[in-house]
Amino acid sequence: MKNSSLKTSLVLLVTLAGTLTIAFSCASDSEDHTPAPPPPVAKACEGSTASLTNDIMPILQQNCAVSGCHISGTGRANFTDKAIVIQFASQIRTNTQAGVMPPSSSGQSITEAEKTLISCWVSNGAKDN
Repeated sequence: MKNSSLKTSLVLLVTLAGTLTIAFSCASDSEDHTPAPPPPVAKACEGSTASLTNDIMPILQQNCAVSGCHISGTGRANFTDKAIVIQFASQIRTNTQAGVMPPSSSGQSITEAEKTLISCWVSNGAKDN
């Protein structure tokens, strides 16, 4: 009788282990079939009409084209010149998004909304508009 009880317990234990293995292996399917959400900036730029003249230049003039920084005669890119701003558009976006520019020591800062405007303007072709 004791031998039969041991066999029954062993069968139940193996069945339980097999069931748990199957259940957890199905639950941890490593392939995710849901599409990835769009990057936040791309979504924020939907329908954006960021303008170089009306949006970007005022941000740069207030925060970058200041004494000792991005103005004529400093040896740095002159952000009072639209053609130069367009030429450096990708770098401007990269540096503002990373928080590298304007440097914290300058006392200037660009808001998240302004960073988004810059990013959208660049994503939309950095046009002279």
